[in-house]
Amino acid sequence: MKQITKKENSRLGHLKSEYDIIIVGGGITGANVLWDATLRGYNCLLVEKNDYASGTSQATSKLIHGGLRYLKNLEFGLVRESLSERRYLAKISPHAVRPMGFIIPIRSWFQRIQLFLGMELYNALSFDRNQEIDADVQLPRYRWNSLGETIYKVLGLDRKSLKGSFQYYDYANPNPEKHTTEFILSAKEKGAHAFNYLSVTTLRKQNSGGYTVGLTDTLTGKKVLVSSKVVVNSAGPWADVIESMTGVTAEKKLVRSKGIHAVVRNICGNECVVLSKRDGSHLFVIPWRGKTIVGTTDTVYDDDPDAFKVKQSELVDLLDEVNYSFGFAKLTLKDVDYYYGGLRPLVEDPGSTEGTYSASRKSEIFHYENEGFPGFFSALGGKYTTSRAVAENLVNAIDNYTKGQESPCATKFTPLLGGRYQSLKELVNELQFKFPKTEGAKLETLARRYGSVTWKILSLEGNETYRIPNGEIYYEEEVEYMVTHEDIFHLTDFYFRRSGVGTVGTLDPVEKTRLNKRIAKILGWNADRLKEEEKLVDERYKWFVD
Repeated sequence: MKQITKKENSRLGHLKSEYDIIIVGGGITGANVLWDATLRGYNCLLVEKNDYASGTSQATSKLIHGGLRYLKNLEFGLVRESLSERRYLAKISPHAVRPMGFIIPIRSWFQRIQLFLGMELYNALSFDRNQEIDADVQLPRYRWNSLGETIYKVLGLDRKSLKGSFQYYDYANPNPEKHTTEFILSAKEKGAHAFNYLSVTTLRKQNSGGYTVGLTDTLTGKKVLVSSKVVVNSAGPWADVIESMTGVTAEKKLVRSKGIHAVVRNICGNECVVLSKRDGSHLFVIPWRGKTIVGTTDTVYDDDPDAFKVKQSELVDLLDEVNYSFGFAKLTLKDVDYYYGGLRPLVEDPGSTEGTYSASRKSEIFHYENEGFPGFFSALGGKYTTSRAVAENLVNAIDNYTKGQESPCATKFTPLLGGRYQSLKELVNELQFKFPKTEGAKLETLARRYGSVTWKILSLEGNETYRIPNGEIYYEEEVEYMVTHEDIFHLTDFYFRRSGVGTVGTLDPVEKTRLNKRIAKILGWNADRLKEEEKLVDERYKWFVD
């Protein structure tokens, strides 16, 4: 029988029987709703049936971007919104973003003129991009690379008819899973309740108004009932499952689009290369932590979202596409160190015939009051970059429903736990002053990873270091801090969604054993439990062979 630890057994001890708002789904949308509603004074509970950010939010291209390609569809409003949101995210969590250059190869004069106009427009729409932003994460304007510069920057590019390239800037978000969790942890610090591995099993409307939600703790099997005036369905690809549980019939159809990425050996320089696939859609070759991420795919997914898996044939097709448009790469399955995939929930009007690639990424907020479910809200669609704005609109709608008027939203300028510093340089200087015995490289590494949370990490004792496959060093103090403060209950939570230790490939067996033993000790696992947890980590590197 699986060992249940003391921490797991007692974790629901603080659960209340009643909340103002219950949020279902711990992805980036639910995390932002929790953060916003908590800052506005609501008493909130967020529940997630797996780990935080384990669905769509872990399956992004790890970018915070304005969506240059939406200019083609003339969705200027969406682009301006995305660019504003990009700035807000850099303002409240500068430690979670990095400026990244994007190179678009140009092969005809017509394409050059067309893209020059696009670049000018993108630049105009992001006129305020560096306002009140730490110098470390400010974004330059776009530039033109000559033929020689383009070849120098992107060695593997097919040179046939190549004229040069445009280079523009957006943000990389090296660890979106961690970033998502940080919204949740920031809300918890302000008094919110949030639980991973707590799944909604029943959802019923009460006669007196409000809802009763049946929850099952998947760690211990405990069952509880809680009630709430408002329920927010932010379950992403599972949103229609939650709706049908309540009895709501949605007017718009949820379409699931499957996207996969592969982490491979380093095949590019310091900039992300935007390539055109054979079908006309885009492919990114993204430099990331000493490796390269290639992706994404975009195909309709009709199966049960719980049955999602990445197939070997899909990885082969993806690598084939990269090899075709980036001839230098010659990638094979042996080069895949890690892969990931997920489902994007897109909202489709009944009778729509456009494919998932051209379907809009705009978000929709529904309040099912007219269907007889007052206080039941759904947030569907949208993208990672604009999730803060989606949450703001949704909490405004909750305000209007519960109080008859909107209260001010503070999420544009309230920093997350790690974002409480003016500039990285100052932060590192202050840390050096407070921890004079700690070496500079360690301070810098931790400050870049965790921002102002570094203060708490360095107040712990630790001498051990762990080296991971891309050469990055992780320190004992950060491991201990994450395991004790960040709702980690499985080894997979630590490896793939908090630290990012496991997302660059499998660890050296010696390092892995040391690291796992340390985590097991902190969490009080016995040898059998550790063995089970290790098996789940190892399985994550195997794909489905079809």
